[in-house]
Amino acid sequence: MEKSDYVEISLPIGAEHFDLAIGLLRQIGYESFWEDGDTLRAYLPCAAWSPDQEDATRAALAQILLTPPTLQVTLLPTRNWNAEWEATLRPIQVSPRIIIVPSRYKTWAHSHHQIAIEINPKMSFGTGYHETTRLMIRLLEQVLSPHDHVLDIGTGTGILAIVARKLGNLNPILALDNDTWSIENAKENIALNHCHDIEVKLLDAQRDLPAVLPMAPWSLILANLHRNLLEHILPLLRQHAPQAQILLSGILKYDESWLRNLTCQLQYRIDLLTKENEWLCAFIKPFGTLNYTMKTE
Repeated sequence: MEKSDYVEISLPIGAEHFDLAIGLLRQIGYESFWEDGDTLRAYLPCAAWSPDQEDATRAALAQILLTPPTLQVTLLPTRNWNAEWEATLRPIQVSPRIIIVPSRYKTWAHSHHQIAIEINPKMSFGTGYHETTRLMIRLLEQVLSPHDHVLDIGTGTGILAIVARKLGNLNPILALDNDTWSIENAKENIALNHCHDIEVKLLDAQRDLPAVLPMAPWSLILANLHRNLLEHILPLLRQHAPQAQILLSGILKYDESWLRNLTCQLQYRIDLLTKENEWLCAFIKPFGTLNYTMKTE
């Protein structure tokens, strides 16, 4: 199956601005990024590029740059970009126990005590090269129970669901994404890693979660998303899965106060909080009886 062409936006903003720019651009729909020297290259489907998207891009960059750069826009066929991007990936050790190995390095030697996760990333998020994926995996090692009922929202490559299974979780795992390409990629990676009882579904988190959450007694929900989406779905999780613990990331460290305020409103306690570069990851637990009023559109 071929995916539609992508647009590459070249942003000569300097490496010191990359983390903040990626966080802001991901919130307005950019899917992938390539840090090329002092130039950040951002990618999104051609169908998503429009004058409104260009304005939103400029507005996002204006939050961190005194003078936003000229946007250099290039039409890039998916096939060429995908091959070029995958060729740059190397095995990466996420923790002393877990190493992520791109498929082209499947014979990579690793210690007998390490868990090697084979990932064929294609265009999906979750290769281990982004801080949020690494942060999620490290905390998942700490908090996962063999008997947890795990729900992975925004599964991307399927890496977090795969890690949960490899770490010894015994129950069926449900992995969700709203992107057909990611669903296919996650299924492929689950098969590559010989993981069983991981169901992958194409669903929209904001629209479909109220129907999904009653399906099982979820005890651990994984949500490596962006701030805007977390702001919408955390109230849903608290309402429809009130006992579930949540491991979340996709938030810049500058948004920590926002996260603390939101979790306090929803009566979650931040049990663990870790950071890498500009990103943070939190493990939150519910407490008390929810008195939060859901907003309606």
